Amino acid sequence: MDDFGLHHVRGLTSCTHYQHRAVRQPGGPPLDDGLEKVELITGGRCWAMDGEREVEAPPGTIIWHLPGERLVSRTDLHQPYSCLVVTWAVFPSASRRVPRFSRWDDHGDIMTYARQLIASFSDERVDRRVLAQASYAHLQWRAHLWMATAADPALPDPLRRLVAALEAEPARNWSVGDMSAIAGWSPSRLHAAFRTHLRTSPHQHLVELRLRRVRSLLASTRLQLPDIARRTGLGSEERLRRAFRRNLGMSPREYHDRYHEAAGVT
Repeated sequence: MDDFGLHHVRGLTSCTHYQHRAVRQPGGPPLDDGLEKVELITGGRCWAMDGEREVEAPPGTIIWHLPGERLVSRTDLHQPYSCLVVTWAVFPSASRRVPRFSRWDDHGDIMTYARQLIASFSDERVDRRVLAQASYAHLQWRAHLWMATAADPALPDPLRRLVAALEAEPARNWSVGDMSAIAGWSPSRLHAAFRTHLRTSPHQHLVELRLRRVRSLLASTRLQLPDIARRTGLGSEERLRRAFRRNLGMSPREYHDRYHEAAGVT
């Protein structure tokens, strides 16, 4: 799943928002050769097959179908599913580029994208070849982004719960007691779990989350370092500088200059 080229995309054959009728279950023949299809679930409840296993696909699920694969296999008839359906004509492809199941969790962004894509598909002034590649690339990117950033499913539930809380509020003044309370573990068990599953300590994991946010702010804003330090929970400019150099081997200024030079921004 490491070939993210677009050379095999021939065109965009259909783009619509589908609402399943509650009178019957979905199902049909496998996807034809020469096609790839995405069903991006926008509402209701449904399931699709992953090999011999049926997997629930809640709203926000991206289901990427290749030739020979069946579409959504079952829905809750009390809550019929709806989805954005995008179908491309493609040249034969040797391998799957992204997972069959991935996620896009921002419902507002999903619906905005769906409306824009459907409107563009309906506009005869829009170049269909460009739209085919742009839509394929965007949904491929969403699937890849989820694949790259989603929590490891092998993490124990208490640790996954804590990691999600840290990622949601990295600037919070976290103590070991706070973390232990969320995980429901003693401090010693908490440290052991981080070493075993994440190969780091709770403190270092939190620093890395904060530095990720620092890099984002350096790349996307004109905030000064004291402001960035306060916003990211690093406290002071000096503490930010030390952590940045220790973890990335350069100063925040060097990172800023390299990023903007590579991006062609002055």
